[in-house]
Amino acid sequence: MGALRQTVPKAWIEVLGHPSRILLADHPRYADRVTDLERFDIYRLFQPETTVSSQLQAYLQSFDLIIAYWPTADDMLHQQLQRYSKGHVITWPPHPPAGVHVTDYLLQALELLSLRDVDPTPQIEMHAEAEAKAQAFWQGPPALGRRVVAFHPGSGSARKLWPLEGWHDVMSWARHHGMEGIVIAGPVEQERGLQTALQPATGDWPWTRDLSLRDLAALLRRCHTVVSHDSGIAHLAAAAGAATLALFGPTDPRVWGPRSPRACVLQPLTPQPLTLQNLPPEVVIQTLAALHEGTFAWQPGRVPCTIVQI
Repeated sequence: MGALRQTVPKAWIEVLGHPSRILLADHPRYADRVTDLERFDIYRLFQPETTVSSQLQAYLQSFDLIIAYWPTADDMLHQQLQRYSKGHVITWPPHPPAGVHVTDYLLQALELLSLRDVDPTPQIEMHAEAEAKAQAFWQGPPALGRRVVAFHPGSGSARKLWPLEGWHDVMSWARHHGMEGIVIAGPVEQERGLQTALQPATGDWPWTRDLSLRDLAALLRRCHTVVSHDSGIAHLAAAAGAATLALFGPTDPRVWGPRSPRACVLQPLTPQPLTLQNLPPEVVIQTLAALHEGTFAWQPGRVPCTIVQI
């Protein structure tokens, strides 16, 4: 979105998507308006013999360019969008091929616009309301200015999870060394009962629950370091500007690693399913200590993130 705005600064840019996911784009730097996907009968665009509503037709015809990042096995969506719109249509599968970082791949969809010199490092513009909520949170424990570490022990995919014993060891070490911490939790983490399982390690650290992406980004921006699985939270933390330590298992960090000069990925040398079972807690502790003390050796900015294979 930042690349679009930079390239066509006077254009009207609108984002259509799921409300919880497009909140971050609701900023003048990115879009003039964000619209709930459920407002229209979008599903009809995937049915060749049906006609969409006049409301959706009018909406599609109001744009000179439509870019649809949508996974589809055929070109039905492209054909339907061309049928109902008057402008140019680009449909782009959101999943990148091997060896291409996801950010670079998504930017390739915009090549026809002759993109200007675009910084491919994602960054998030903060919202005043979210900043105010983060400020209110940090007025209590943990105290602002103590180089807080945020931990996110969850993931939407079970194969990306590090065993709870590892998280327990790292959190215990951090707390016993005087670090202030918070734990990021969502519905998945609550279903797994992580707070009860990790309570001996986290002590009185606060747990955040069910924050919007906008509010969570503002909270993470104020953290010194964020430790996470291979998850959306790792990308959010990196884009918010926090030093990010991501634990990767079977996923290729050259493609899916959080892109930031202050993001580090730890990954066993031979990635495979359940490979995080073999990630030693002491390696995570050593890396976290170096990040916290400012002695970590970052790799040059020509790579998406610093990748340390064990």
